[in-house]
Amino acid sequence: MMRFINRFRRSDRGLAAIEFALIIPVMLFTFFGIAEIANYILAARKVANVASSAADLTAQDTVIDDAEMADIMGALDVVLRPFDPQEAQIRISSVVADDNGETTVAWSDARNTGAYAEGTPIDVPDDIVPNNQGIIMTEVSFTYRTLFGMYLNDGMTVSDTFYLKPRRSTTVQRQ
Repeated sequence: MMRFINRFRRSDRGLAAIEFALIIPVMLFTFFGIAEIANYILAARKVANVASSAADLTAQDTVIDDAEMADIMGALDVVLRPFDPQEAQIRISSVVADDNGETTVAWSDARNTGAYAEGTPIDVPDDIVPNNQGIIMTEVSFTYRTLFGMYLNDGMTVSDTFYLKPRRSTTVQRQ
């Protein structure tokens, strides 16, 4: 019996398997953690792209109707892929300034969130809206949920706000 125990103690044939068994949990945890971080960064970039694309598409027109707004929202769905567009809250608003520089909402459209009421006072960064003119303000919010369900069980919210001047007029009208 002692000879068997001594031979077992001196044997190193299973050493690699034991080392692998000890290291594999750390390797898997690191791999999935890096994958989740990369997906979160992708979600943040997609949200920024959606915000800038929404403002850009809206600012290119002088008058927006319901069909054009539906087309814009549809285009934003494509930009947000591979993430679920129904999880994103998107608000597109026209903000105008009066003679005194006071900014209010001229019109607002939203999906999966509430639109601003017309005439609602709104704060924007200083000197971004010239007096008697307007800007397009887009707000996008998205709750990133992990792919593997290992981290961030409640998700993490990514949001962005983008401002853009209309290109062909001083304001964009809404029909």
